[in-house]
Order: sequence, then structure tokens, then C-alpha cells
Amino acid sequence: MCGITGLIGIGNSDILAKMTALLEHRGPDDHGLQWFPRHGAGLGHRRLSIIDLSPAGHQPMANDDGGLWITYNGEMYNYQEIRDELVHLGFRFKSHSDTEVILKAYQAWGAKCLGKFNGMFAFAIFEAQTGNLFAARDQIGIKPFYYARRNGQLIFASEIKAILHSGLVEKEPDYVALHTPTRFQISPLTGFKNIYKLPPAHYLMFKDGQLAIERYWELVPVENFIKEEDAIAELEQRLLKAIKLQMVADVEVGSFLSGGLDSSLITVLMAKHTNKSIKTFTIKFSEKDQKHERVPDDSYFAQKIARQHGFQHHEFEIQPDIVDLLPKMVWHIDEPLADAAAINLYLMSKAARESGIIVLLNGMGGDEIYGGYRKQLACLKAELYQQIVPGVLQRPIADMFDHLPVASEGGGFRWVRWAKRFLSFASLPRAERFLAADMSLSPEEYPQIFNNHPQYHNTHFYKSQMGNFKSNGLSYLTQMCLNDTCIFLPEHNLTYSDKATMAAGVESRPPLTDPELVEFMFTLPPRFRIRGNRQKYLLKKVAEKYLPREIIYRPKGSFASPLRSWLRTELREMVDDYLSPDALKKRGLYNSEYVRLKIVLDREGREDNAYLIWQLLTNEIWFRNFIDLR
Repeated sequence: MCGITGLIGIGNSDILAKMTALLEHRGPDDHGLQWFPRHGAGLGHRRLSIIDLSPAGHQPMANDDGGLWITYNGEMYNYQEIRDELVHLGFRFKSHSDTEVILKAYQAWGAKCLGKFNGMFAFAIFEAQTGNLFAARDQIGIKPFYYARRNGQLIFASEIKAILHSGLVEKEPDYVALHTPTRFQISPLTGFKNIYKLPPAHYLMFKDGQLAIERYWELVPVENFIKEEDAIAELEQRLLKAIKLQMVADVEVGSFLSGGLDSSLITVLMAKHTNKSIKTFTIKFSEKDQKHERVPDDSYFAQKIARQHGFQHHEFEIQPDIVDLLPKMVWHIDEPLADAAAINLYLMSKAARESGIIVLLNGMGGDEIYGGYRKQLACLKAELYQQIVPGVLQRPIADMFDHLPVASEGGGFRWVRWAKRFLSFASLPRAERFLAADMSLSPEEYPQIFNNHPQYHNTHFYKSQMGNFKSNGLSYLTQMCLNDTCIFLPEHNLTYSDKATMAAGVESRPPLTDPELVEFMFTLPPRFRIRGNRQKYLLKKVAEKYLPREIIYRPKGSFASPLRSWLRTELREMVDDYLSPDALKKRGLYNSEYVRLKIVLDREGREDNAYLIWQLLTNEIWFRNFIDLR
């Protein structure tokens, strides 16, 4: 896990060095820079040493004749297998690093090398003779790659802030991207004008000042028949293989252990591939902070799993200085992305690094790929709701629930909150229903909150996802999981998890997103994801062999921070300042009166607008961090 930078036909080595230095948190162990005066181009690198800790793994790295140079961020889990194939073809190696394997795989096979890679990666290879650049991003979108073009020139980096730090790109907001009903950006948009992100499973070629982007891998679902026992056995073997691969490292590998199904299963399977006691990490928040959330206490279950399997468990109860920490996380994430769970991940990563662990496996992807989100089940239940409840009664029922409070001074009313949320989208058509189930803004609220009354159906958010719900013979559930896997997972969860862990100088690996696992899950009929009210059905059947039933079948607890409590206490003053009518009028993006109404209704307990307020607050901090400071 590292930080990469590059300039092609623009800038100079001093600018490149400045960009690279800004990414020190991504790679505190080493740094390198290679400038090519003939082309006015260069590559920069910050290194977090994980595979081949010796100086032989230094980057940027050249091939034998110096014709190709690479800067690379990530891990190639099957690099030994590819290396053996290259040795058979006559290639010789100077290091034991996966970086050299990628470089020589490209030398041998060109862009087709991507079809051999199993890992998480974003890399750029520069041709010293021609000045051409080849860059690629992994299939699922675990590692980031951002770029900006101007006048036949190219700037790229692992994080947007490095591009901005070059001084070669104006700090301008992209209002097309910012007019979104949700809390994250969808490729290629980033929230910044003229700065883009390479979509997952794509590569780019920059040749003679021209940019070409191509897809090299695509998830094509089918729903084939398979016996349940065969599906369980196949998933188990693929899980074991993926976890074994992702434990490849020349440093100790630990685990984020929340006590939920995904992290517990991953950690127990990790133990099958090592003789060492695995170090695990979790955090919990104080009872005061949790009173408005009312979610199960994951830490109890994490402790139980750790005791049963002899893990070296580290648990931290925290009361973070959220007033200082929130702006710091906004800076690190650097896209306008609003999820308080990034704070959890950062704090756990920081604790792990302080304990000497810089590589941890996580459970990202479990809900998207395997059918674990409440919104997925809720959208299926809405099918039944629409059949049972006459259309003329659906609006009055929703209006009746609208008048019920969702919180009091003593805490939140979770079931009322869920019921109101369900009724807000239950009457919509399938695609619109699913999109509305996970938005901070409903389609009705969307034009009210923005000053210029944009049209919801014209947003990039809406248009970029509708293709996953086209009439293609797939079940509704498979369509939902496909959209979550291709959109929500990379654009939201993997984006914030990369930035939050790297902010602490820690590499986080998500084995449940292994491409072979993902491809297998999308060959299955929907009953292996959700059966009745049981979600993650197939994953849970595998887990029955390894985990106690109280872990597998306990109520789902979300990996969330106590943002409702924070907004009512520590962050209340910041909300009133940053989202004041005067501040919002000056910003010009939002309808200040409507925003204030939403804040008041939330504080009075009549509506649950916590995620909306968090999104608006995060966006305003983002503006102040990146746009206002020039």
C-alpha cells in the first residue's frame, strides 16, 4: 500500500516532489522520484513496505533495460504464480517484490496482463522512449487513481489533494457532481471540476497527448441452478483461498474484528493459515454516545470470538475529539464523501499501527456481494407491501407515521425510524425504490434543498445506476446486489476505507471482494443471498462450520459511529455555525430555509435527518478545506 504521483508533459521535478511528499501518510517507509527531462515527465512514489522489505523494492522501479518505469500502489496476491510463469518465459528478477512482477508482466503481455492479476492495485507504467503512459485500477475498485488533463498534459495521484498541491489545477467545485441526493461521488466525477477518478476495472493509455480509457473486466451475472450443498462447498473453498492469498506479506497480518458475521468468519479462517496468534482490533463508543443509536454491542461478540480462538484482542472504548477529528477526516478522504464510519476505521487503524500491525483484513463487501443490507430486504418486502396495501391507502399510512417522533431526550426510537424510512420508498417502482432506500435525500426533497431546483432524474447519480436495473432476466435481488457491488462498494465503502486506513499508515485488505468470489456469487440464484428474512444465506451456511450460531444469526449491527449523539452535543455548535442561514446563503448551493427546517425537525425528534445533516456539514467542511483555501 503506497502513494503514487505523476506528471506527463507538465510541471517539473520540484512540483512532483512536493506532490509526492504530501502523500507521506500513505507510505512512511521510503520515497522515490524519477524525472524524464526529454518528455518533461516524471513518476513519484511513497512506500509502505509490506512485500520485499529490502531496498530492492524501491520505486519508481525500472525494468532491466530502463525502457519501462512503474509507480505502484497495492498488493498483487498471486504475484508468485505470475512470477513463475514469467521465469518460464525467460525473465529474470532482481527483487522479490510484486512490483517487479507487474512491470515485467506488462512487458510480456501488454494490457492483457490485467487478466492475470488478483489483487488490489492502481499503477502507472511510463515508456521512457515514447513518453506514453499506461495506468490501471483493480477490478473491484479497492485502490484509487485520480487524474487531471489540460492541453495534452496529464497529472495523476493516489489522492486528489496531491493533484491540487501541484498548483497546476484550479481548486474549483464541480456543481454537476455536488448536486447529488446521496453522500458520495460516482466515477468519473469527484466533486472537483476537471479532476476525475479512473473507474474500477479500467485502464487508461496516454499517448501523444491523447487519453483513451478502456474496460478490461466486467461482472456479468447469471442465475444458474446449483445444489445447496455444492454451493456451500464451493463458497467455502473460494473463501479459504482468498483469505490465504490476502495473508501474503513479509510483515504480520492482523484483523479488524467487529464481532459481526463477516469479520468473525474472516478472522477464524485466517487462523487456519498461520501458527501465530492473530492480533485483532475493535473499538466501542461510550454508553452516552450510543444512546441515540440503540444498536447491538458488537464488542461483546468480538471478545467472545477472540477468547474462543486465542486471538490477541485489542479493544478501545473511545470518546474522540470529534470537533477536531471530523475536519481531519474530510481532508484525508478529499472527495465530498460523508460517512462517520470512516472515523471508526481511522481510530482502529491508528491503534493497530501503534501496536505494530500495518496490515489488517476487513469485512468490506459482505453486504453488497452476499445480500446483507437492510435496504435489500426492505425493497423485497416492499413488493409484498404494494400487493397487500391498496395504492390509495399507501400515502395516508405514510402520512400517519410522519407524525410519530423518532427520538426523545432519552434516546432514539429505532423501530419508528425504520418504519418511516421504509414507507418513504415502499410505494416507488423497483429501481427508484432501491436508489431512494439509501439516499440522504428523497426524490421529493431533492429539488427543495438546492437553490436552483435541479431535476433528480437528470443527475449523474440516477443515470449512472439505472443500467443495472434494465430488463435482463435477472431477479430484483441480483440487480440490487449488482448495483451495490459496482457502485456503492467502490465509490463509497472502499473509497473511505482506503483513505481512512491510509491516513494512519495502515494497509486494509477486503478478502470478501476477491474477484473469483465475486464472479461465483453472481452465478447464483437469489435464494442463496436472501431466503425469507434470512440475509447472507449462503455465507451464513458456510459460517455454521466455524462460528457459534449466536454470532451468525444475531441481529445485524451496522459499522457506524454515534453521529446522532455527536450532532446533538459536541458538533451542535459547528452545525449552527457552518450550516447557519448566513453561511448557506454565502455558499449559494443549498436552500438555507429548508436546511434549517430539517435541522429543527431533527432536534425536536420529529424526523431523523442525521445523515442529511452529516452530509451537509461534511460538504461545508470540504468546501472550507479545499475550495476556500487558495
